Amino acid sequence: MAALQSADSLSSSGAPSTTVVSPSLSASGHNSPRNLLVHLPAGPSLNSPSFDALPQLHGQLLSNTSLVTVNYRLGLGSDTSTDEKTSFPTPVHDVSTALGYLTSSTSPFNAGHDEPPRICLVGSHIGGALATMLALTEPNDIHALAVLEPMVDWVSLDEIVEQLRGARYTPRQRQKQKITRFGVDDASVLAAAEDLVKLRAKLFPTPSSYFDPFASPLLFLRAPGRDTPLEQTVGDQLVNEMGLNDYDGGFRDSNDFGPCGADWQQGGPTRSTLNTRLSSPGPTGSQLPFSSSETAGTRNDGATLVSDIISPPTSATPQSPTRRRKVLQRWPSVGRPESVMLPYVKVFVQDPSNPPDIPGSEAEAVDMRLGHAALMRAQGAELVELMRRACFFGREKSFAEEGVRLYEESSHSGEPGTTRTGGFEGAGDIFTHSSLRLQSEAVKWAEHMLTTA
Repeated sequence: MAALQSADSLSSSGAPSTTVVSPSLSASGHNSPRNLLVHLPAGPSLNSPSFDALPQLHGQLLSNTSLVTVNYRLGLGSDTSTDEKTSFPTPVHDVSTALGYLTSSTSPFNAGHDEPPRICLVGSHIGGALATMLALTEPNDIHALAVLEPMVDWVSLDEIVEQLRGARYTPRQRQKQKITRFGVDDASVLAAAEDLVKLRAKLFPTPSSYFDPFASPLLFLRAPGRDTPLEQTVGDQLVNEMGLNDYDGGFRDSNDFGPCGADWQQGGPTRSTLNTRLSSPGPTGSQLPFSSSETAGTRNDGATLVSDIISPPTSATPQSPTRRRKVLQRWPSVGRPESVMLPYVKVFVQDPSNPPDIPGSEAEAVDMRLGHAALMRAQGAELVELMRRACFFGREKSFAEEGVRLYEESSHSGEPGTTRTGGFEGAGDIFTHSSLRLQSEAVKWAEHMLTTA
């Protein structure tokens, strides 16, 4: 029988509260080994609320495994009367504090226990990035890491938007559907990348905050490939042209992201001030990409894309930053490589490849969910590759492949009305069911690692 409790001591100290679903003391024993499945939620999303079924899957857990959810603060605060920061790096501090609370020998959570708990981190999207950051910075406290479609690299979004926007205006590529290295059509990937750029503008006050490896943990393993910008990037220009460069991020009709905009003003100059100060004057009059009388383009399916209202790159467009090699970084960055061991890692992604024989009208439709899945799959695959290369230096390749694994779930496998998770039938959406299967597989693997490895 599971008992629900809340670690109130965390919230009283200014850090996030944690929700703990644990076995009863009679089932687990006061001094018996403890297994903790620490769940980091997906975080905010612009397009639609992130679907996260992990809290509902605690019924699958064995009697000696506790489910701990860390409610880190990131754009979710609804109390605008406080000055509580909800943008980066606040969630980094929150999850680090929560991990210390769960592992410290002096913590009330471990009172009466001789041994610290065995921990497996499970996180998706932004939560997956935070979990990856903890695994790379506190590896001795973590036994295993399961991440689902982790958003581990905010820096590369500008490069993707820049490349795909340029390809959009190539006549040969306008004539036919372009399948990119992401495995899906350009338009869907571009729409998803633009959506993430808008989200990034809301969650990070300056470019340096998302060039931080603690926010983009892929940068613990390789160089970013470009310098931290001191002027407008392609993504910043995209945000400015949509009117999203105000202190509140431009989302004045919704308070879903909390008061983080006000924190930007208190912490320093606003994004618009920095852009005005550091970039050259933008186009005026007839040089503007579109006149005030023109409206944004609308697709047949009713979706309006940022790229529909932006003209091909002109001389007024910010110049691309100097490209640099994405040099592999050594992990750990200091000390002997054999002095620390990376936790067991498994990255779960969806395979968003288009099904064959799509009719022409449907093949041209933009599917942002397909684009998001493709971007997250690319980031997950790169994370696995870099971990194998950077974290097992001098060891056999098979050892690295055993320690870091990639799991791909096909978005088109199975019937829309059936899943292996149980209790979620009738959702009627193939991506939802694929996500459910992905989360169920992650929970099964995590519990297996806690109880057998």
